[in-house]
Amino acid sequence: MSKKDKTGAAFDLNLIGRIVRLAKPYRSQFFLAIGLTVLLTALAPLRPVLVQRTIDIHIAAKNADGIVLYSSFILIHILFQTLVLFLHTYITNLLGQNVIKDLRIRVFKHILSLRKRFFDHSKVGTLVTRSVSDIETVSSFFSQGLISIIGDVAQLVVVLVVMFVQDWQLSLVALSVLPVLLIASEFFRRGVRKSFQQVRTQVSKLNAFVQEHIVGMDVVQIFGKQRQEFEKFEKINRGHLEAFKKSIFYYSIYFPIVEILSSVAIGLIIWWSARSIGVDSSPGMIISFYMFISMIFRPIRTIADRFNTMQMGMVASERIFELVDDQTDVERGGELKRELNGNIEFDNVVFEYVENDPVLKGVSFKVEQGHSLAIVGATGAGKSSIISLITRLYDIKSGSISIDGYPLQDYELESLRKQVSVVLQDVFLFAGSVEENVQLKNKALSLEQMKWAAEEIGAQSFIENLPDQWQYDVKERGGSLSVGQRQLISFIRALAFDPKVLILDEATSSVDSETEELIQEATKRLMKNRTSIVIAHRLSTIREADQIIVLDRGQIVERGSHQELLDFGGSYYQLFQKQFELS
Repeated sequence: MSKKDKTGAAFDLNLIGRIVRLAKPYRSQFFLAIGLTVLLTALAPLRPVLVQRTIDIHIAAKNADGIVLYSSFILIHILFQTLVLFLHTYITNLLGQNVIKDLRIRVFKHILSLRKRFFDHSKVGTLVTRSVSDIETVSSFFSQGLISIIGDVAQLVVVLVVMFVQDWQLSLVALSVLPVLLIASEFFRRGVRKSFQQVRTQVSKLNAFVQEHIVGMDVVQIFGKQRQEFEKFEKINRGHLEAFKKSIFYYSIYFPIVEILSSVAIGLIIWWSARSIGVDSSPGMIISFYMFISMIFRPIRTIADRFNTMQMGMVASERIFELVDDQTDVERGGELKRELNGNIEFDNVVFEYVENDPVLKGVSFKVEQGHSLAIVGATGAGKSSIISLITRLYDIKSGSISIDGYPLQDYELESLRKQVSVVLQDVFLFAGSVEENVQLKNKALSLEQMKWAAEEIGAQSFIENLPDQWQYDVKERGGSLSVGQRQLISFIRALAFDPKVLILDEATSSVDSETEELIQEATKRLMKNRTSIVIAHRLSTIREADQIIVLDRGQIVERGSHQELLDFGGSYYQLFQKQFELS
């Protein structure tokens, strides 16, 4: 197992303390749960004592009034204990749910704050496990773990004290099997803990695998990889089953042992009482001890299970804390909030995704306010990396990037990104209406502004032809729309915010010729008086750019206008000739 799978020490007091502190906003519920636990502990041994006195005093003396009175006491005790148990169960579960509600918000908020670099090396399924399954396990720490263990241990202590006060010899006889039970419980706790850790690991693997393959189902089906991918799934699923089978094995051994030892203890009580009945023991005493044995063995049996529940909560919480405590990949912006003019400058910028493997090698260029820059080059030349740096999805290794003369890192991230609109080649739409996908929950953006952007793009007729127009459900990832339609919505989304800087990253590569022509006419109007950066494979779309730079393996090899680069006869000319021949 990995290092993460070996965490969750049996008694990590620091970790327990940190988990308990999660309940601080709900301290009243926490202390109420503790109080109800103490009350249940006090109520537990009362019923056997009442039963003993009813039998030995009133039934033996055939005292009808006394029998009715004590029977009433027993009934009241049962009803009151049931009420307290209901409140205890409700409060502990409510406490657990309140804690995980806050924790889930904290985890997701942290995930939203992470840099793009973090998601490059993190599996989606693992993050889903941390945000959902692991957090649910933390809830069990409160509802079925710590508080319940405190109650069970307290009940054991109280019952044992009452038993020894009642009859210390009979108590020793009844508890003679206890060492064997404790040893069995310890073996069970350790075994189940290890198997549960393996189960959590397999659940994480299953989530990651299923998430990845559902998203990439088109690729799996197009390349006919269903059988191979199913075999991989079967292997992971089999690992999950084997991990569960181990825990089932421990349960199937442990619970029969507990039942056998419980029966042995009862048999010893009957045997001892038969030798001494009428001297030290009475019928009421025997029955009360029978009830006491049940009160002892049931908590011991559940304590082992609850310890594992608590430990799995600790394992899950440690993984969650490891995620939220890691501030390495948290986005950090400056405090500068200002309206952009759009003067962008790269000065000897070096950038790398992987250490010592630079993608951009000393790139320098300027884009003046209201002007346009086009970037061309082969796949992997570093074009899209430039876009990611301007929006600060990544940070540079060396050099500098400035906007309007201010270092990019000085800008407050939200302020910066509100003024820079990006249209990507791979458009992502959320499940929901067209309006929601354009607005992105920004209430400041009115429907009138969205309609204006649609008209500017020339996409208003496309939206009006949808069944519910702006309220049309695009489904998950925009599955109910064509690639071109999704691209049009992304254009509307980018332009509706009236950005100071407009970035088009292969924005027309996935649309048909008619749609491309429509978008090109719209972008000409929208790029006017706006700083614009355009990345395109189709060189015909960037002829009117004020400046064109050609990237090759992370370096600028040519720059100039369209005609200047053609006259130069270098890389740009060769690219243009190839596309012209193909067309």
